[in-house]
Amino acid sequence: MMDEDLNNAGIHERRPVKVGFIYLKDDDPRKATMKKLERFGMASITRLGSARGMVILTPYSERVILPSDSTLVKVRGICLIEGSWKRQDRFKTITGRYARSLPKLLAANPVNYGKLQILSSVEALAAALYITGYMDQAESVLSKFNWGVTFLRLNRDPLELYSKAMTAEDMRNMENEFF
Repeated sequence: MMDEDLNNAGIHERRPVKVGFIYLKDDDPRKATMKKLERFGMASITRLGSARGMVILTPYSERVILPSDSTLVKVRGICLIEGSWKRQDRFKTITGRYARSLPKLLAANPVNYGKLQILSSVEALAAALYITGYMDQAESVLSKFNWGVTFLRLNRDPLELYSKAMTAEDMRNMENEFF
């Protein structure tokens, strides 16, 4: 199946999306959100070579994730970068064919609460899952954190709107409506 066909098929299965992460070892592993998901069997450490075949979430991608990426996410999985925002310059080199950025959202994690676009890895994961139609899995990963439901509450309206975007231009217009 061609990549375009994967993007447009729009079929949702009950099986959860595969979640990987590149662990940069910047933070205390007891506080790293993706390490916590790993302990629950909801994510696994991925090598960079394998990650390049997945949808990599990175703030440096020029392509924003869209609802039409749903089947691509389902087939390829999502990979996040678990590292410190203080050293985000290293993120620039982590990219791939399916790299995507997120539209603007507010953080709900205790360290960056209310800050625009300084999301924890699990918040980024949940946003991508929500936008691509995997709301149940987004809620499931956030349920492992005391503040997880706050992320959805804080961003409910933009996430609902973003999950209906047809194009990157639509997404930009929607972002401007909220932020």
